[in-house]
Amino acid sequence: MDACDLERVLNKYSEDQMDFNLKKAITIGCTCFFLAGCAANQSQVESGHRSSQVIESINQVSQTLVTSPHLQMLQQSDSSLRIEFPDIQAFSFDGASLSQELQLALTDIADALIAQPILNAEVVGHTDNIGNADYNQILSENRAHQVADYLVQQGVQTTRIKVTGMGPSAPIADNNTAEGRAANRRVELIISE
Repeated sequence: MDACDLERVLNKYSEDQMDFNLKKAITIGCTCFFLAGCAANQSQVESGHRSSQVIESINQVSQTLVTSPHLQMLQQSDSSLRIEFPDIQAFSFDGASLSQELQLALTDIADALIAQPILNAEVVGHTDNIGNADYNQILSENRAHQVADYLVQQGVQTTRIKVTGMGPSAPIADNNTAEGRAANRRVELIISE
């Protein structure tokens, strides 16, 4: 409904047929409806612009990190970017200290995040299945916190980092082999708005 439609509705009724207060109420209601539609359209325009900025920022991070050794990037269907470290033994058994290789890769990621301030990072920690489930949950959270702390030390704002621990619930390799367990002791980063 636009302003012309509103005028036609109001002119359809004479002042004799419509109480002034009712006419005033209809005018206010139609105006609110019209303005709400305008606000919704503006919000959709702003949301679309923001989405294209996020996609462009994700693409910039991908281009920056494409030459970084030891990491693999996977574009997700929700426009986020998942970063994995398949060639790095990130953590020793029962450990949360970062390996040198992981620190080098994280330095590149921190630089890319600093250059794209509209993006955030979720750090997801994982463990193998050896030991108590509650202990492994805490260990996975500690691993994620170690990575988050390292990113902060490199200059990424704390408010841009979320930490999640998955424990042994999402293995990527067979926990029945030493190599598989080593691969499952890992972190992943999800870069998004």
